[in-house]
Amino acid sequence: MAHRKNRRRRRQSRGDSAVATGSVAPSRLPASTLRMLGCDGETCQETVVIRPEELAIAREKWPVVWIDVEGLDDTESIRMIGDVFQIGELALEDATTPDERPKVEVFGHQVLVAVRMARFDGEVIVTDPVCLFLGDRYLITFRDRLTHDGFEGVRQRIRHGRTRIGHLGADALCALLLDAVVDGYFPVLEQFGDRLELLEEEALNNPSRDSLVRIHDVRNDLMTLRRALWPTRDVLHALGREQTPFVGDHARTHFRDCYDHTMELLDLMENYREIGADLRDIYLASLNNRMNDVMKLLTVIATVFMPLTFITGYYGMNFDTDSPWNMPLLRFRYGGLVAAAIMVATTVGMVVVFWRRGWLKRWH
Repeated sequence: MAHRKNRRRRRQSRGDSAVATGSVAPSRLPASTLRMLGCDGETCQETVVIRPEELAIAREKWPVVWIDVEGLDDTESIRMIGDVFQIGELALEDATTPDERPKVEVFGHQVLVAVRMARFDGEVIVTDPVCLFLGDRYLITFRDRLTHDGFEGVRQRIRHGRTRIGHLGADALCALLLDAVVDGYFPVLEQFGDRLELLEEEALNNPSRDSLVRIHDVRNDLMTLRRALWPTRDVLHALGREQTPFVGDHARTHFRDCYDHTMELLDLMENYREIGADLRDIYLASLNNRMNDVMKLLTVIATVFMPLTFITGYYGMNFDTDSPWNMPLLRFRYGGLVAAAIMVATTVGMVVVFWRRGWLKRWH
């Protein structure tokens, strides 16, 4: 938990020095990587942008241009992109905010779509922000340098000509990228299923304090995914059902399909949340059962020693051995052996009775 809080503070401190404030000198920060992919009806070209003039030329040359910005700390490069594509300062601030909530918003001649990509960082769930600017014949994506590149599959489809982005337009490219974001949640939830199965087996057979900690971590991770997916559902519903600038009918159909995938993910996640709650109940029930078993064992031991204590206490009393009303076997030569045999026989008899009643099978 402390690891998550430290990461959040680091990301927030970086966000405080975003484009709008300009409080950090650009020379001290690593430069953003600008990857440009231009498509027409027949071919596509992928390059790394070095000079600002290349963006303006590509925008006029290609029917569809995709600018992928990796790294949100280079304020100079981000301002340059804003100047070329006429992106406002507030819109750029939203695009470079690490904790931006998923949303869709229209900024004049552009549409801002903010979503979050999910991945595992070791055993911790991380949701990385991704912002997309959809405009007339262009799409700009802003991603953190530390994020996993979940768009490589889309690039491969474009490179091998398996999609008609040049014919369909930038809105179709936006739909493909959002589809990749949503599909990235499925393998994450599949790992949750495996973790829940292991935790269920552990909670039933060997519950421990560490088991409760891991169950709590799983519930927190599911809440993290829920906070990312729930507003994403609203974003896809707005893009698929409402009239949005630069979004055609073909892309709107694709957005509705993404919306259906999001609803499937939410249903699966709610099921896992219920399983997580059941695991906590199973853990508590297992602890109670173990406590009951321990108390039953102690009760059996105490019950076995009760007649032994009575016999030893009875024969431990000091009376006149010459009296005819005194206890038997006090003057018998083998009286101690007879008393020990009686105690052994009593113990064996009680253990047999307890065994037949099933009280000792736990330790068999």
